[in-house]
Order: sequence, then structure tokens, then C-alpha cells
Amino acid sequence: MSSHGVVPDGAEAEGVPNDVHGEFPSTALAEIAKETGETTQTPPKPGGLLRYVSRWNPRTTPRFTTTVLLYLLGLFLAFGAVPPVTISNEMQERYFGQMEFADSLDYAPRMAAERAYQKAQVATHRANGFLCWTNAKCKVKVKHLKQAEQTAKQHANVYREKRAKLVVAAKSELGLWSALGIDEAKALFKKAYDSGKVYATRSSYYDTFFLILNGRSDDSMVELLLRWGFQVLANFTVGMIRAVFHFAFLLPALIRDYGASTLSAVSFFVAALVAGTSVAFSLLLLLFGTAGGVTYGVVAVAPTLMKLEQAQRQQERQRLLREHERRRGGGWAGAAPRREHVD
Repeated sequence: MSSHGVVPDGAEAEGVPNDVHGEFPSTALAEIAKETGETTQTPPKPGGLLRYVSRWNPRTTPRFTTTVLLYLLGLFLAFGAVPPVTISNEMQERYFGQMEFADSLDYAPRMAAERAYQKAQVATHRANGFLCWTNAKCKVKVKHLKQAEQTAKQHANVYREKRAKLVVAAKSELGLWSALGIDEAKALFKKAYDSGKVYATRSSYYDTFFLILNGRSDDSMVELLLRWGFQVLANFTVGMIRAVFHFAFLLPALIRDYGASTLSAVSFFVAALVAGTSVAFSLLLLLFGTAGGVTYGVVAVAPTLMKLEQAQRQQERQRLLREHERRRGGGWAGAAPRREHVD
């Protein structure tokens, strides 16, 4: 036995459980530590985001790991990747020469057909006025104008298709993966992003108007700001999702203009869509991070703001009470003061 009255661990120890017997000797060790005043110190564990990052094992979370890798790949394709096809001077000269030929071919009749089609559209739109469907003569007139518009469109499409074939041949000289194709894809994403941003901004304006209109008088400023912020975040989330889908809808027309092969077209579509999605997600991540910081600050100062607002309401209530007592004691404003009769 030791000086502390504890039998050492062992397979043949009597009355003392150990690991061999399937028990834990931690109770005896804890009693020894209490008697001797010794404490065991464990190293501090990281907390918050650092704790999750340190425990992250890519093999145990394959979906999350794949998502992160695709996100980083999209950012690299959007901002750091170099076009795989280098445009030489000969390729550039052939491209500009073919584009000039496509623009100059049948220029006069092509422009005349476009103007005739535009005039037919305007005439149909003007004739098809309000409640035109109730008038038989108006309906017949609109029908003839639509037929004329369709004929003008078919005539204009003849020149459009001829020019489109020449444009495809000119762009195929550079290739879909050239700097021109990538720059056009970036411009297409910017167009889709602007469309989503306009939608989110317009929806936020409407939501702000109805929020103010339907707001209760007892709502505090903090509650209104938080509700407005969450509504703006929701609108911009929907706007960015719309932008990504709009970009995916416009990409096939861009790829078709370069006459790329099926494998090259599918690869370009996937790469461009991953890059656009990563950029949209980065914008949302920045927006949500900023909103989270602002929300944390608002929640931190919320008790102070509520106390200040309650104090202002209390002061206003006391002012109204004093005004009411003054009117009761001295009469209503503008009334003659009372005179007491003295014998």
C-alpha cells in the first residue's frame, strides 16, 4: 500500500478496480490529487470558427469539401485564370476582316428589311389599342397588320441568318476559349447581375414602403431596422439566384456564336456557370457578413437604445400630465380667470 492508503493498480489487486477488470481508476487518482493539492491542466482548446476548422477532416465531409473546392475553383476562373487560347496577330487580322465582310454584305437591303419590320411592329402595336378585341373592324385590321409584320420578319430573318453564319465563321477563328469569348461571357454575367440587382433594389423599395405603412406605433427603431435588414437580405438573395439562372439561360446563345464542339461547349458552360455562381455567392457572403456585423452592433446597443426611448416616452408622458394639471388648475387657454367674491 502507498502512503495515501491506495493499493497500486494491477491485475491481482484486491478491492481496487483497474482497466484490466473493465473499470476506471480515475476516482482513486482524483482523490490523490485532492489530498496532495495537485490539479491536472488541459491545454486550451480553440473556440469558434478556429475550432471547427481545426477539427475539419475533408474525408469525413466529402460533399462539403467538394462544394468548397468548386467555390475556390470558380473564384480562380473568374479572377485569376488566363485564357488558354492566345490570339496571334494573324488570327486577329482574319477575325476583323471577316467581321467587316459580314457587316458590309447586303448592308442596304438588310437595313431596309430591318426598318420595314420595325415599322410593321409599331403599326400593329398602335392599331391594337385598348378594348380592340370588342370591335370587329379593329380585330380584322390587327389581323392583317400581324400578317404583314410576320412577312416583314421573315424577310429580315433571311439577312440575319446570312450574317449570323459569317459571324460564327469569324469568331471560330479565335475560339470560344480565347480572350474574346471569356470577355463576352464576363460581360454577359455583368448583364445578368445588373438585372438581379435591379430586381432586389426595386423589391426592397416596395418592402420598405409597406413596412412603414403597416408598422405599429409601439415598434421600436431597432425592431424596424432589423426587419428591414432581413427583408433586404432576402431580396438580394433572390436577386442573385435570378442572376445566376439568367446567366445560365443566356450562355448557350453565346456558345453557339463561336461554333464550338460539343465537348468544348459543355466544358465552357460548366466552367462559366461555376465561376458565376462563385462570384454571386461571394457577393452574398460579403452582404451577409456586413449585415451580421451591423446586427451584432445593433443588438449590443439595443438595451441602451430601449432605455433611452423609454426615458423619452416617460418625459413626454410627464409633460402631458403637467399640461393637463395646469389646464385643470388655471382653466383652458384663452378662458378668463376665475374671480372670488369677497363680502
